[in-house]
Amino acid sequence: LRRFEQPSSTKGKAKILKYGNQRHVIRRLFLEKIPLLVLSAGSCVITFVLQKRAIGAIAPLPFLWRVQNAFASYVIYVWKTLWPTRLAVFYPHPNNTLAIWEVILAIGFLLAITVAAIVFRSERPYVFTGWFWYLGMLVPVIGLVQAGEQGHADRYTYLPHIGLFLLAVWLAADVTAVRQSRSRFAVATAVVIIVALAWAAFIQTSYWRNSETLWTHALAVTSDNDFAHNNLGYLCVDRGELDKAISHFETALRIRSSRQDTHYDVGSAFVQMNLADALARKGQSDEAMLHYEEAIKLQPNYADAYYNRGNVLFAKGRIDEAIADWEKTLQIQPNDADAHTCLGNALLRQGSLKEAIAHYEKALALAPEDPHSRNNIAWVLATSSDASIRDGARAVKFAREAVELSNSEDPKFLRTLAAAYAESSRFSEAVLTAKRGVQTATAQGKSAFANVLERDIALYREHIPLRELSPIN
Repeated sequence: LRRFEQPSSTKGKAKILKYGNQRHVIRRLFLEKIPLLVLSAGSCVITFVLQKRAIGAIAPLPFLWRVQNAFASYVIYVWKTLWPTRLAVFYPHPNNTLAIWEVILAIGFLLAITVAAIVFRSERPYVFTGWFWYLGMLVPVIGLVQAGEQGHADRYTYLPHIGLFLLAVWLAADVTAVRQSRSRFAVATAVVIIVALAWAAFIQTSYWRNSETLWTHALAVTSDNDFAHNNLGYLCVDRGELDKAISHFETALRIRSSRQDTHYDVGSAFVQMNLADALARKGQSDEAMLHYEEAIKLQPNYADAYYNRGNVLFAKGRIDEAIADWEKTLQIQPNDADAHTCLGNALLRQGSLKEAIAHYEKALALAPEDPHSRNNIAWVLATSSDASIRDGARAVKFAREAVELSNSEDPKFLRTLAAAYAESSRFSEAVLTAKRGVQTATAQGKSAFANVLERDIALYREHIPLRELSPIN
């Protein structure tokens, strides 16, 4: 934007944005903006492409809801610019809860400023430029094209704010240029505003100290925030606070259950699975199964729900059903290394050794840095009761790699390596490796596993290799 000095009898009149009156000047000003317009158009295309996954992750909201929320969001952003309080990392979408009078007031407010900007565009061109900058830059992210479940997001206003600040600064300069006393008052006011905003920023950043403070604050300044409840629940699961986690997940589900629209099915399925995981970890497997089934009912191709339900079924000894769930997981996500590993474990439990090894090898190919796949293969090759399956040399190779990848910190891997040495008739090395495993297990407080290794050592001293069917991991 070019700047021209506005004719004025007042000395030191502030410079403001002004449009040229001559046609050739307007044409030249427009032509010089074409590269910027092209870049903006390209940026919009890239934004929509990158958000395609987010747009497709949930069924689209009704267009009327999106339009109503867009008008409201324009006003909300202006208000939060003037009074930046009660800011949150996530604001739930209002859906159809906006009152008609709220939408009408928002439209009226926007129309009033827009008309004023157009009417006074010659006298106050910065109002026109700043306001339409704000309106235009928010169009791609105002929610007409849905990307996520948020109603609005503060991060979307970083660039649009430039227009509002341009408008405010030039207006203040125009008003205070008339009298020197007004200028002094403006400076004092600016200092107060800067200090207040600095303090507000200090307070706001304190909420970002960690995930708990962030999402707890979001709950404090918003209502019906199922997203915040779900994330707090997830945090509690990681901490082992399962009762708190279950409470948060149940609250999130109650909020979502009040929204009967299908566009919330994906999010509801996610919360259902999180609740099921927490219940499973607490030992309430029957209740967990019910919520896994609800998650799958909401999203029939929810691979993680099938995978986690398979883990619960396997723990309950329902091997065939667990295999069916893991096979379904792989049908949806063929490159899921964990599902291949679990399926290998289940097949090994059933005695299908070759099929188990095949899945372990697929898991290894998909996750070459994961020591567990190597350990599982080595265990079968070293301890299988089927002589045609056993291969001591290969078992030693895979077991050594697993131990190296784990920095010798996993006693299970040391047990596998010891068993591989025993299968290769290297019993002295088997004893030494098993002793290392005993020391490691004891240091980690795993006394029961240390006792298992002591029994293995007794066999190796008698030159008897280990024979087992169950997977070591």
